[in-house]
Amino acid sequence: MKQNIFSILKSVTLLVVITYSNQGALYAQNQDCKVLLPEISAAYTGKCKNGLAHGKGKAWGTDSYEGKFKNGLPHGFGIYTWANGDKYEGNFYNGQMDGKGIFKGKINGKDSVYTGFWQKGVLHHKILPPKYQIINARNVQRYTITKTGSENRILIAFTQNGTTNNLVTNLQIVCDTGSPFKLGEKSGFENILFPVNCKITYQTPNALRTVWYDVTFEFTINEAGEWAINLFN
Repeated sequence: MKQNIFSILKSVTLLVVITYSNQGALYAQNQDCKVLLPEISAAYTGKCKNGLAHGKGKAWGTDSYEGKFKNGLPHGFGIYTWANGDKYEGNFYNGQMDGKGIFKGKINGKDSVYTGFWQKGVLHHKILPPKYQIINARNVQRYTITKTGSENRILIAFTQNGTTNNLVTNLQIVCDTGSPFKLGEKSGFENILFPVNCKITYQTPNALRTVWYDVTFEFTINEAGEWAINLFN
């Protein structure tokens, strides 16, 4: 019985040693695999070809990169992070940002996020986001969204049969920035930092007062200013 236990323990120990050895060999292989971009050439893990990073991998140095490589350079889709925390997520060609991508970082000390097209490492042109986007409009007959001024706030009105809808109940307005306020019959958020995402939920009858609906209206506004939103039921 003791001999069987010792045999099992020896087998397990041998398996652990073999596994560790294989991992060490793989690590050594990655260490021998070169990355040709100096800023990320200190360490590499991933696929290799002819001694160069080739395929999917991750490289570190003063900066870091995770994504596709070709002949030792970032090539294809990847995420590049600079030492200061700035980040580019998009396409690369021969080690340079090239094609469509998203930049996230600080510009003139302010947090910035923008999408654009790069050419040989240089931003060629930005893709401007739409002024606003509708994410969900459930049980809304129609809506209007209009920029009306420069104050950073949103005013929301509810209309039915050509007049104010006073039958709105269980109203909830949630925005990811700003503070709620009331202005007459209108509800809204003020002191907003744009872009802002808001979700409005409430209950209201239809125009004939025969059926009640659960209404959801969710949207994002990217451009700063005062915005008037009118929901029709």
